[in-house]
Amino acid sequence: MKCVELKYSDIRSKDVVDSNGETVGEVMDWIFGCGENKLNPKYIVLGGGRIEEFLESIGARPDIDPVIRFEDVDSISDKVYLNVDRDSLKKTIDPGVLDESDFTFSKLSDIKVIDSDGFKVGFVIDIWFDEDGMMWLLLGGGFFEELLERLKVQPDIDLLVPPHFIESIDKTEIKLTVSKFQLESTCEDEYKKLQRQYAGEAPHEDARYAQLRLGSGPSRGFV
Repeated sequence: MKCVELKYSDIRSKDVVDSNGETVGEVMDWIFGCGENKLNPKYIVLGGGRIEEFLESIGARPDIDPVIRFEDVDSISDKVYLNVDRDSLKKTIDPGVLDESDFTFSKLSDIKVIDSDGFKVGFVIDIWFDEDGMMWLLLGGGFFEELLERLKVQPDIDLLVPPHFIESIDKTEIKLTVSKFQLESTCEDEYKKLQRQYAGEAPHEDARYAQLRLGSGPSRGFV
């Protein structure tokens, strides 16, 4: 399956159904491979419900979560549907599943994002794949939240970092090729465009603007 117009958060906690129609768990995490300073999705990690995860967290049972290769996903809608049965699934402890350079999303979200000058920008709060299957980082925290406060804005605004803005990725930091001031300029310019766009229009029913995605690239809504 090719990831297109898809966010990590769109499938988080969705039930996963195998080719026999049996529920095999729910989406708990993603595993990304890292090569040439790019993240590539490799596996979807499955959990077996709250009780099972609790037992794993206290060491009452081994952490042997099954994983799904992305090519084994048939479709995603109300659930994640597979084109293989449960017996074909690998586990996180199986040889060859995890490499030293691999990241889970839960670990990725703890890695700080810094700009080209070494200043902290924020953290990854989501992953988004555009219509061409290119992966963008969705950032939150850090200077971006401070910027929104300074602009006194209330809309649902996301700061998206396209792949060509990423200079390097390791387990301690993600470094960008642009400065936070360049990102800030983009945010301010796009917000001014949004204000002009909605000037004179009837207010939204919940008194909020439409969602605005900020980044160097096309501005399409999520589906």
